[in-house]
Amino acid sequence: MAEMGVASIVDLARSADLFRGFSPSEVDSLLYRFGGVKKAVAKGETVALAGLEAKRLFVVVSGRLRVYEKTARDHQIFVREICVGEVLGLWILFTPEITCWPGTVVAAEPGLLISLDMSVVRQMMEMAAPEMARFSSNVSKILAREFFSAWRKMTVMNAPTIEAKIQMYLTELDNETGKTGVVKVPFDRERMAEYFGVTRPALSRSLGHLRDRGLISWRKNEFRINF
Repeated sequence: MAEMGVASIVDLARSADLFRGFSPSEVDSLLYRFGGVKKAVAKGETVALAGLEAKRLFVVVSGRLRVYEKTARDHQIFVREICVGEVLGLWILFTPEITCWPGTVVAAEPGLLISLDMSVVRQMMEMAAPEMARFSSNVSKILAREFFSAWRKMTVMNAPTIEAKIQMYLTELDNETGKTGVVKVPFDRERMAEYFGVTRPALSRSLGHLRDRGLISWRKNEFRINF
């Protein structure tokens, strides 16, 4: 790898939570041992395909990834989004009995990933070297956030109606920001509909019903809740 390429990937890696607290030389060493490489992705490009063997971790350094899973009727539903600084594949890293991608992951926009050899990362974490203890700590923090995100999604999807899903979701966001009554949704309307597993017209109707009842109001992606 050329010197410029090494410096570039190190700088990119240090911006991600996975390598937080490491010096440039430590990141350089870890990337070398993990077989770290940069991977540019185009909008719509498949990064991971459900059912295929999961061999690499992917750190998102720019762009966004979308995770989809198939329903019993073979429909693709939007599960979650993986944004800058997050890592695709950590659950599989800690669950060796799962060897294949459980869902399909697609680039939502052009982006850049750092790809790491999952088997090498797993082996090195088992060695418990001092630098790997820090690395493991970072992994644990990221997994905790992912678990919370999955728990929130499950809670929302258990609501019986679209309007109830919206209220539950906005309430969860409001709780996270100190119950101010004003929340900013990180989705546009199309992605919000995907998150709830409904069509965009159905989402718009439900938002309108809640607004007409005086329960919510909004300006773009900022919602004020009154329930």
